[in-house]
Amino acid sequence: MSSVERSPLSTGKTWSNVPSAPHSAWRRRLSRLASEVAWHGALILACAFVLLPIIIVFFGSFKTIPEFFAAPYGLPKQWDLTNYRQAWADANLQTALVNSVISTSFGVIASTVLAGLAAYGLARFDFAGRNALRLLFIGGLVVPVQLIILPLFVIFRQAGILGGLLPLCLIFAVFGIPLATLVLTGFFALLPRDLEQAARIDGASHLEIFWRIMVPLSRPAIAAVVILNGVWMWNDFFLGFILISDPDAMTLPVAIMAFRGTYLTKWGLIFASVIMSSVPVIIAYLMLSRQFIAGLTAGSVKG
Repeated sequence: MSSVERSPLSTGKTWSNVPSAPHSAWRRRLSRLASEVAWHGALILACAFVLLPIIIVFFGSFKTIPEFFAAPYGLPKQWDLTNYRQAWADANLQTALVNSVISTSFGVIASTVLAGLAAYGLARFDFAGRNALRLLFIGGLVVPVQLIILPLFVIFRQAGILGGLLPLCLIFAVFGIPLATLVLTGFFALLPRDLEQAARIDGASHLEIFWRIMVPLSRPAIAAVVILNGVWMWNDFFLGFILISDPDAMTLPVAIMAFRGTYLTKWGLIFASVIMSSVPVIIAYLMLSRQFIAGLTAGSVKG
């Protein structure tokens, strides 16, 4: 009998020890299916954990106060816009919306421009102390605004601008620089230097290179910076609550607090105001989502 025709008994093996190809294939399929089910289950739980509070707020925006306390997690009895109309009128949300747009736009634009110029210098020029200066910008990310709010309060009061919208705009512009510098520096460093050298041969200045070459090529990173900084500026409550005392200068998060009282909190109006204040952020994200994802993933792979 040849070696090809030997039975398992002649080699000291039994039929039970011989691996079965169909059985091993089924085991691999079951293992792959189990891992996919576990992964998708974890994703579903994570999505439910995030979406459940949003759904509760959305349902609560249509409820009255007695209805909210009777069934805080149930469906509203009537789907009317009474809370939305009352919140828009009572909290002066139209003025607060304009103030939020002004402060957020100023903070995002100013911080992005200043950080872009700083990031261009850190990424494209070699000079003494460059790494130390970059670490100094990154260090701004670990400084909480609560730690320095008292000296800022005193400075703005001595300058005579406390209580209005200007102090909030200035703080937004300054505190948005560290994150924007960190993102843009890494992106600028990945751009090929051939384009910059070609522009210099054609007689372009550093500012022209930055504006005509770096900025158009860095739109994904700029979109990521705009969204990351814009979201926290739009939703900031602490700075607006401390620095703004003029009712006509209040932003949306501060104006929504008008419905919270000592003895009665109008949850339906608060939820309706929260929904309305989140709509501009959602629209901005949908418009910049593709650029935002591209900016976050830039530099993760080499191509």
